[in-house]
Amino acid sequence: MWLLRVGAILFMASLAGCANVPTARISDVTPLFHDALFKPPAKPIDRRAIFAVDASMRRFLAEEIVPQARHMDPRQALLNALGAKLRIDYDSQMTRTASQTFAAHEGNCLSLVIMAATFAKQLDIGVTYQQVYDFDTWSRDAGFAVLSEHVNLLLGPRSQTVKVHQGGTPMIVDFLPSRQVADAVSRPIPERTVIAMYMNNRAAEVMVGGDVDRAYWFARAALEADPGFANAANTLGVIYLKRKHLAPAERAMRYALQREPGNISAMSNLSGILAAEGRTAEAQAWVKRLARIQRRSPFYFYDRGVKAMQAGHFEEAARLFEKSLAQRPYDVQSHFELAIAASHLGDMRRAREQLGLALKDSTSPALRAIYAAKLRHLELLN
Repeated sequence: MWLLRVGAILFMASLAGCANVPTARISDVTPLFHDALFKPPAKPIDRRAIFAVDASMRRFLAEEIVPQARHMDPRQALLNALGAKLRIDYDSQMTRTASQTFAAHEGNCLSLVIMAATFAKQLDIGVTYQQVYDFDTWSRDAGFAVLSEHVNLLLGPRSQTVKVHQGGTPMIVDFLPSRQVADAVSRPIPERTVIAMYMNNRAAEVMVGGDVDRAYWFARAALEADPGFANAANTLGVIYLKRKHLAPAERAMRYALQREPGNISAMSNLSGILAAEGRTAEAQAWVKRLARIQRRSPFYFYDRGVKAMQAGHFEEAARLFEKSLAQRPYDVQSHFELAIAASHLGDMRRAREQLGLALKDSTSPALRAIYAAKLRHLELLN
C-alpha cells in the first residue's frame, strides 16, 4: 500500500492533472466518509493547534526576534533567530505543530514551515507556502511505501499588502540550502492545503504506528481542510484497505485520481484493489498507465541489491545500490548497504564515504546516532 506525506527532505509528485481542476467543495468529499466504521477519537482533531502560539514562543519572539527586527529587515531577524538560537534538527518521524517543533527543536520540513510561518505572522511578515518539485524520496515503514513531498516558505515584505517579490530578494525558510532550491520548480499553495498536508501526515504516521482508527479521523480532517487535496483521499483509501473495506477504498482512490490524474500512489492502490476483486482487465489498464509514468518501482534496484548481498555477490550488489542511488539520490538505506558491500570488497575508503552520506542524509536523530557510531568504528579500523 502506498502513502504520501509531506516532510521528508525530498519530494516527488506528478505534475499531470494539477492544472485546470475545478475547486473542490466539502460536499464533494462527504460521500467518502464512513465514520461508523471507526472508533471515535478520544480527543477531537483541532486544526487551530497547528499554528497556535504558546507562552514560550511569545517570550522567544519578544526577547530574541523583536529587538533585532527594530534594527534590520524583520525577515532577516527571524532567519537569524531560527538559525542561531533554535537550530531545528531534521526529524522525519513525526509532523509537529508550531509549538511542538519549537519545544522539541526537531521537525520535518512541514513542521519547520508551520513554525516559521507562525512567527512570521506575529511579525506581520507576508508568507507564501510553496510545494517544491524534483526533490523526491521514497521510504518503507511497517509494510507501507511512503512518498514524501517537500515544502518550504517564502518570506515576503513586512506588509502583506505588498507583492512578495518587491523590496529585494525573497527569503526562503528551508532545511535545504537556499541556492539549492532557489531555481527549483515550485508552486504556491494556500494555507488550507498546508493544514491538509499536516493532517494527512499525521494520518500516515499514526497508521504506520498501528492506530488505524485515529488515522481515519486525521485523513478526514485533511479532506475537510482542503477537499481538493488528492493525497489525503489516497490516504483515506489506504485506511479503508487496512480494514478490508474495498468499496469505500476504491471510491477514495478514484476521487484522488479525479483530482490528480497522475497520482502514482492512487494508481497503484486502485490497480491492487481491482486485481483483488478479480477485475483483471481494468487492473491491468491502470498498471500500464502507471508504467508509462513510472517505469520501475522505486525500490527495484535496492531490492535486487539486497538479494545479491544475501547471495554473497558483493560486486553486483554494489552496482545495484549505485543504480538505486541514481534513482533515489538521498536514500539513506542504499548508502548504508553500499557501504557494507564496499567493506566486503575491501574498499574501506568507499565504505566510509557511503556511511558519511548515510549519516548526512539520515532523517531522524536515532538513525544519525547509529550511522555516526558505525562511521567512528570504521575510522578506528583505518
